[in-house]
Amino acid sequence: MGVSSSTNNDKAAEQAFIRSLGDRYPLGDAELRKWCWCYTALRHRSSPLSSADLSALAVWSVIYNNPGQLTSNYNALKERIDSAGKVSRALLIIEEHIFPNGLSSRIVGGLGLSVNNQKLPQQPTPFPKPTATNEEIYAWEYSYYAINSCISPEGISFELQDFLEGISSSCGRRGSRSSLSKLFNLASLSNDQGRKAADASELIDIAYRLTVATSYLLQIAKAKGGTDSNSEDWKSFVPSNGATGIQSMVKSLLNAAKRQRERAGSFGYSSYPAAGQYATSSSSSNTTNSNNTVYIEEFLEWAETTVPMMASSLSTFLHVLFNFFCQKNEGNTHRFPPGVTPLLMPALSIDLTDKKPTSSGSVSPLSYFFTEANTSADLFALASTSITLASGRFHRLFSSEADGLSCNRLMNGLIGYGGPTLIIIRSKDIKGKCGAGMFGAFTYSPWDQESGDFYGNSDSFLFRLGPDPMGVYRPKGEKSNFMFFNPEARSKGYDQLAWGIGFGGTAQEPRLYIDEILDGSTAKDKDLTFENGPLLSNKDESNSYCGFEVEAIEAFGVGSSQVIEDAMNARDEHRKEAQKRIRNAMKGAKAAFLEDMQSGLVGAKVFKHRDEMRGRDGGCDMEKEV
Repeated sequence: MGVSSSTNNDKAAEQAFIRSLGDRYPLGDAELRKWCWCYTALRHRSSPLSSADLSALAVWSVIYNNPGQLTSNYNALKERIDSAGKVSRALLIIEEHIFPNGLSSRIVGGLGLSVNNQKLPQQPTPFPKPTATNEEIYAWEYSYYAINSCISPEGISFELQDFLEGISSSCGRRGSRSSLSKLFNLASLSNDQGRKAADASELIDIAYRLTVATSYLLQIAKAKGGTDSNSEDWKSFVPSNGATGIQSMVKSLLNAAKRQRERAGSFGYSSYPAAGQYATSSSSSNTTNSNNTVYIEEFLEWAETTVPMMASSLSTFLHVLFNFFCQKNEGNTHRFPPGVTPLLMPALSIDLTDKKPTSSGSVSPLSYFFTEANTSADLFALASTSITLASGRFHRLFSSEADGLSCNRLMNGLIGYGGPTLIIIRSKDIKGKCGAGMFGAFTYSPWDQESGDFYGNSDSFLFRLGPDPMGVYRPKGEKSNFMFFNPEARSKGYDQLAWGIGFGGTAQEPRLYIDEILDGSTAKDKDLTFENGPLLSNKDESNSYCGFEVEAIEAFGVGSSQVIEDAMNARDEHRKEAQKRIRNAMKGAKAAFLEDMQSGLVGAKVFKHRDEMRGRDGGCDMEKEV
């Protein structure tokens, strides 16, 4: 039996209610209706698949449907129930193997839900039978997905207000600072004299594990036909404790907190424990050494300047959990709504254009630096620094491991590439000069020209990763010497400039310089283009200028798949044009030679040389047969 026309008044009341919510919360009408229903389901119903609060909320968000004549049918309902089973099993794996103890409960608290929310009585509604008609399914869904219980003459309940506000802020709709505050609260330990305090190691570890969990959810959501409950695919997503990349970020945060307290001085910050005593391992407990404590304003300032994309770690996880299992998988691509900037562990791929298989028929690993791509802490650290690095691919253009330690091959992989790039270097440990470490540069502008002049734009930065404190050095606005590409073949040694690739500094002495023959590469602590800070590890602090030896170097094209595809096409066109110029030059040289032959100029030169030889004492007869 269809839906009666007497329901028009109910629909009008519902629409007015949703519009009133839209004035208060930064969510669309469809989202508001969905969350009102999910809140009602949590309060009134027992989940058919899970009794745990976060899992139950995820299950209800997948089962939800906005009833309609074209969307209400048994197969669609069954598909949503099957998807709910997928998300429930995936979240169980995450809670057992990826999340620290208690994180799910803290996330639920941040959503404005009571951990043990007592269910209110409601008449159970049996699910339709497979033989039900679409009209019967529509009538059932209209009743099942009703939100009448949320609409009251007394107004919106405080509990529903808390829930909608929790969804808005936790899912990134209140801005990055609100998202960072939500993240901080997941690791918050105490209220120290009116200031929220948290353990730096636990805070960074939670953001890292949320991002790893998101990668696992994406793999399950995109898998066709669901996931085998006995599958052990999750094992490649188990994070490593005490990873160097995480500790590098922790050190950076503690150093930033220490500098803030030193600046604040007279305002009372100096009475708090000194920051900067680095942790040795990640912690999932709610106890901490006071020397690892940071306060919320210290964390906010550090995150917004060093790792701004960390604000999206929680919101990305929740968006994938609540939405990706109930979306149509069109072209195996899931989308984020406008305004949601995701933080994803970048996918690694490789440029096989110039690569030759090994004797075994395989190619080299995707990366020397990111051998465990699903859980790489260094990959997470880099993704946290920039929107471009956070939500796309790292497509390898060059690797010294596969292509040889050659700057010429590196330059060949870069020149003409029409998109953002990332260069990562590992330096050797040189006793008395610098230790082994990872550092490099990100540039948004294409490497589209060989030039003795700098080019590029301000969407670029230098960085340092572990083992020392992480550093991200962005442009400071004094100079615009962002990127430099000057091979010796272009200048032929006449311009007295550095030969190779450089960033910052001057064309004679770049801030970061990769020498064309790799025996004169250098790094400085400061210049007029990028913010000051060390690039090399354990360097002699008295010397701001130091040479380094390259142990390994890789270059990646970064960004979305479409950006990388377009950039690769641009490089192909650049190479075709270069080959065309070479062929034209060869044709020109050949034509000039033939013209000289026809004019007798070449012959005259040859015979003149022969005559000169004959005229010498003891000369030779070039026409004499031997």
